Amino acid sequence: MNKLSRLLIRRLERIARREAQRNGHRNGLLHMKIVDVSGHLLRRYAPVFDTSRLSGDRDRDLAWLRRNFGGYLLPPPQPSDIVVTEGRPHAFVSPFPSGGTQAGGGESISATDHARRAYAVSLVGRAGRAPLVSNIVAALVLARAIENGPVPFAKIVRAAAMSAPVVSLHAPMAGFEQAMRRLIEVVGFIPGGAPNGIDGDYVYDDGSFVASEGAGRTYIQFIGDNVRRIGGAALQRRLVNALTRDYPVVAISEKSECIPSEITLAADINLSTGWLDYAFISTMVEVMHGTAGIAALEQWSNAYDAHYLTIDDVVLAFRPGRSAHEVIAVVASLTERNRIAARDGDDGEADPATTDAGKPSKSKKDAASSEKTSSGKDGGGGWKRDKPSGAEVIQPEPLDKTDASGRPSLTVETLSGYGKAKTWALDLKVDLVDYRAGSLAWADMSTKLLLYGAPGTGKTTFARALCNSLQVPLVVTSVSTWLQGGHLNDVIDKMAKTFAEARALAPSILFIDEIDGIGKRQPAEQEYADYWNTLVNKALELLDGAVKSEGLVIVGATNRPDQIDDAIKRSGRLETHIEIPLPDVATLAEIFAYHLGDDVAALVRDKNAVSAAVEEGNPELIGMTDEPSAFNGQASEDSGEQGSGKARKGAAN
Repeated sequence: MNKLSRLLIRRLERIARREAQRNGHRNGLLHMKIVDVSGHLLRRYAPVFDTSRLSGDRDRDLAWLRRNFGGYLLPPPQPSDIVVTEGRPHAFVSPFPSGGTQAGGGESISATDHARRAYAVSLVGRAGRAPLVSNIVAALVLARAIENGPVPFAKIVRAAAMSAPVVSLHAPMAGFEQAMRRLIEVVGFIPGGAPNGIDGDYVYDDGSFVASEGAGRTYIQFIGDNVRRIGGAALQRRLVNALTRDYPVVAISEKSECIPSEITLAADINLSTGWLDYAFISTMVEVMHGTAGIAALEQWSNAYDAHYLTIDDVVLAFRPGRSAHEVIAVVASLTERNRIAARDGDDGEADPATTDAGKPSKSKKDAASSEKTSSGKDGGGGWKRDKPSGAEVIQPEPLDKTDASGRPSLTVETLSGYGKAKTWALDLKVDLVDYRAGSLAWADMSTKLLLYGAPGTGKTTFARALCNSLQVPLVVTSVSTWLQGGHLNDVIDKMAKTFAEARALAPSILFIDEIDGIGKRQPAEQEYADYWNTLVNKALELLDGAVKSEGLVIVGATNRPDQIDDAIKRSGRLETHIEIPLPDVATLAEIFAYHLGDDVAALVRDKNAVSAAVEEGNPELIGMTDEPSAFNGQASEDSGEQGSGKARKGAAN
């Protein structure tokens, strides 16, 4: 990481620490005193909580502080008529230890106590919210643009300090416009007060401006395609009117043609950069995980395809709490998904030509042609999302969730009658814990299952229960969904996109229903043999590991296992075959008990009460209903139907 990137990241970290300390002061965790240091007014904080509980181990003390005072590091609630009495403990856990004094009391304190309190204040800053990943990504993109631009950094700093600079920012990557706008509006990132942006295309006209009356430094922003609403003399008049009022002007766009020449010529700061690349991902890993995380990049086999990534992809991958290896696995999946969507000029998109920031890896002619789509417009650096695979993504339910009837969440543990399938799932759950701990390789796990059985035996239910037990997303599709495209290329694309979408959510479960619809490979002389043989070959390619599938559990379901090509059922593909049998009487009773929930106890209680009344001859209890009952031994020919009707009603209630 170069000096400029480090400077911007440290600025974001200081802003986050300062915000945590200010929130701590607002909520009573810290005491603040304004001091004059050489003519500069500074805030000096001191802890109000007992610092004797700090051990000196930063990680341990941070965990203790977040556990006990996490609520104090958040912004205080807004004034409301609703009184909240829970969720925020008292700041004064215990009085100060002997020998110390509360800050601001005017008494002298020893150097040891002073160091301890300074350490406590620094912990409060570090225990707060870290900088947003989206702001970190935007800061690194900005650093790349400055580093690769022809203008020296000192000149950019002088221009930024002007009262009303004109700034133009361009990067051909999806998500750049909104990410840069959020970065600009981070309080404290740009000196001069909190920025207050006004859209320059429709909020005001040529002669008047409508600025908000709130605090902050007002600036005029032109974002993306909105600039095209005005142009020529009208745009120039608006620029002049903004600058005469000392309003900075910022134009941000993912497409170079969206920034008009009026702004480009008048710009004091004109920055542009190219696509993301491997060096950028390496810097992100270093920022989020330190130098130790760089080793995780070795598992990324297609690092040369990093230019397919967008800012939104990076934000999705680098989620707080993920390890470096998990992040790189998601990055690799997102890269492949984007590459599949963009290959062969899909929907007019062409592969990006720049693999370094602003530096073309091909000739100028190739670079210029690759930046344009077939319609002559900039592709914007994104991949098309208008043709999804048709798969449905289901998130797992909380394990402690119960519904109104007392039924717990559907998990493998609550299933009845699944036999070997249940055993396989429970073993997979244990293996997944070991895999996440790093003690078991994914290749050593049984993660590919062919589930078969008669219709209605609960194959889809098993997939839903497996999703909840493993607490990973479930991607549901079927061969009939793939075949809706009709044309062979469309079907192949849907198959590939389904696997890419599932890998992007890894660890996840891909459930393929009606997998027998792929069929078997046919002799060449048979009609449509090329079509079906291509589908089978593509399925083999996606299943056998030629495309990386680490973190992906694949479950295929079918009613006709004999109609599936033998190669799909071989080792390395859907190698584990388990049949779900029809339930016996005992299993049916357990299934009914689960679905009825608390109503089972009510039904049993009513039956026992009526039976006891019959034995005792109690006419009041026997006469609970005028209709004959299956419980009182006086049932007529349709008593069985009446009895089941009462059970359904009880269950509904």
